[in-house]
Order: sequence, then structure tokens, then C-alpha cells
Amino acid sequence: MSRRSHRKSRNGCLQCKKRHIRCDGFAPICANCRGAELECSYLKNRSPPILLALPSNRADAHATSPSSLSNASPAPSISNSDSIITRRNDVNAVPSIHVSFSEPGPPINPQDPFSINEIHLELFMNLSSQEFRSSEDASHPEYIPSTVYIHHSLSTPYLIHQMLAMSALHLSTTVTDRQKINHYHSYATGLQNRALSLFNQANPVLEITSSNCIHMFLFSSAVGVHLLCDTLHYQRQSLDSFIEKFTHDINVYRGVLAVVNQCSPSFREQEIAPRLTLSRVFLQLPEPTGSECNDILKLVNASNIPESSRKAYQKTSIDLQRMFDAAQGKSRVAVLFTWLILLSPDYVALLRLGEPEALVILTFYAVLLHRGRHMWLIGDGGRFLIEAISDRLGESWRGWLRFPIEALQE
Repeated sequence: MSRRSHRKSRNGCLQCKKRHIRCDGFAPICANCRGAELECSYLKNRSPPILLALPSNRADAHATSPSSLSNASPAPSISNSDSIITRRNDVNAVPSIHVSFSEPGPPINPQDPFSINEIHLELFMNLSSQEFRSSEDASHPEYIPSTVYIHHSLSTPYLIHQMLAMSALHLSTTVTDRQKINHYHSYATGLQNRALSLFNQANPVLEITSSNCIHMFLFSSAVGVHLLCDTLHYQRQSLDSFIEKFTHDINVYRGVLAVVNQCSPSFREQEIAPRLTLSRVFLQLPEPTGSECNDILKLVNASNIPESSRKAYQKTSIDLQRMFDAAQGKSRVAVLFTWLILLSPDYVALLRLGEPEALVILTFYAVLLHRGRHMWLIGDGGRFLIEAISDRLGESWRGWLRFPIEALQE
């Protein structure tokens, strides 16, 4: 079989050049290396490590001005013995920075763009902005406000890096200038990589206890949301590249569920326990009652496919109908993630193969995405999927795509 042709890029990373695949050129890590979990490096230079250095006491926090941050004295090193927050903040208030670390670190390099600087302050302030929080809906019982994430991130280096990564990702969706989009998106990717590295350092042995369970849950759920948002916004070179990244991320979503299950016994005294209990109800929804997915089931039952594939499609379609029932004509972030967590390995494998029935099911899921297009996390990702799959399958499948195509007119 001939190798798929690709356009050569002078700005591609070494790994993509070695693998003879097209590189998007994003630094510090391109989409291909991120998806394949490879170390990404470029010819000219290696991206510097990202280190968020925070003032060690409240007086420092007030005394430090944005203009002086890049020339600040030694940055604290991040270790497993980080101490933090001695006063319990109201989770609904905008938190102030109060972080201390046990050991001094090396001096900040003023040339390092990821040393603490005005960008970090911009990202931190953006976490409390109305625009960033526009995807939150307090009327939903599973809703966990961003203030809870911020409150706990101040005591957890890997969580605050992840939250700043989310903030950078949000800002990348609010600008139209390509250079600014790439700037914020690259920052989001770099900060998330740093967050993952810090998480691994803090948890060389993954053991969930009552003292770390809430941080692990918030971190894993934030990483899951970040990955879906990044895929919906920035994996549109082709339908194939989208599906490759999308299916890779599904393993992360399953990891989120594993953390939830392990954390549950330790959540009884935590402030998010009621919300977590309600969000898990999505995994135990009753038999579907709606009709949105009836056409999928008709297609699956009429198709000449192996019985194992038919069963995978039937289960996936029924679970998707449950999500439509739970959404009640709207789109909720918890609904969108629950279906991804419920996806069976068999369906994911069929989707990676580009089987038509698997793609049709994905377009129906894209209807839920499209209904949430007002949320910055999703944007017009649903429209992209519906149109890309419709083009891929062609006229002969258009009848089965009637519902998703009509949904674009809503």
C-alpha cells in the first residue's frame, strides 16, 4: 500500500520528519507527538521548561508588580512537600495567591518566556472572567464552579498549571489574529505538559487517599475537558486527524472515570461530594425514551455487518439516546463527557477504521456538540464534524444523516 502523501514542512519537529508525517509546527509539542506521547523537539532549539513561580507570602504577592515579575528573585522549586494555604477561602470568592515552597530554586532566566511574567497574571485573572465561566450553569446539579478548581489549585502546583493552561486555551478561542491564536494555543499546550510532568512527580506511585483525592479528581476532569476542547478547536486539518486525536483522548476520559470511582469513598467530607454523586447518576441512566437515535438503530439492524460490530453499534446508540434524554434539548458538558466515557473499545476501534456506521453515530453525537456551540469549550466543533462526515460518506448515506444535517439549521 502506498504511503499517504503529505506536504513537507520546514518548520516540522524532528520526530515528525523521522516518521515522514506532516507536522503542525506547534511548540513546545506538536499535535502528532502529543497524540503519540513522544518527546517533541525542533532543530533550532528545545522549548524551555514551563515553571509557574508564585510569591511565597501575601506581602510579596501585593508588592510584586507585573513589570518586575520577569526580574524577580529566585523562583521556588516545585516539590512533593509543597505547603500551601493555611486559611480556608470561600470557594465562591476570587482567591488571592498565597503559596510557599520548601526549597529555593535557581534564578529565573529573563530570556525564558515561561518564567513567571505578565502572561501568567493575565491567565490567572482570566480564570475569574465572565467569558471563561460562560460554560458554567449553576442550575445543573452536577455543576462544579471554576472557583472550586481555583481554590484547590493554589495548594497544588500541577492543578494550577492545568488551570492556567485552560485559561490560555480559552483566550486562544477569543482572538482572530493567527499569531495570537498560535501564541495562546502553544502556551496552553506547554503549560498542560508541565502540569502532567508535575503530576507524575508528585505521584510516582498512583495512590488515591483522602488528602489528595479531590486534587486528583479536579485535575483529571480538567485535563479531560481541555483535551476535548483542544481537539474540537484545533484538529481540523482533516477528518482522519480529528478521529485519530479524538479516539486517543477517549482513553484519558476513561481514566477520569477510574479516578472518580477510586475517589468516591474519600469524598464524603469534601465540598464537591453532592455534585459528584449527582454527576455519577449519568452513568446509571434508565432505559432511553426519546427517538433521536431511532434512525441509527434502523441502520445498524439493516446493515450487513459482523454481529460483534452490530452489538457495539447498538450499545453505543442506546447510550447516546440516554444522553439526548438527559440533555432535554440542550447541551451539558457532563452529558458530552459521559457518552465518551461509556464508549466501548469495540466501537472506538470501528471508528478508527472509519466504518460508515461508526461515523454516522458520531454525527448524531455532533448534534449535542452543535447545541452547545455557545460554550467556548465547544464552539463550532459540532458543525465541523457533521459537515466533514457528510462529505466523507457522500450522497448514498445522506438519508441516514438527515437528523444531524437538519440540526445545523437550528
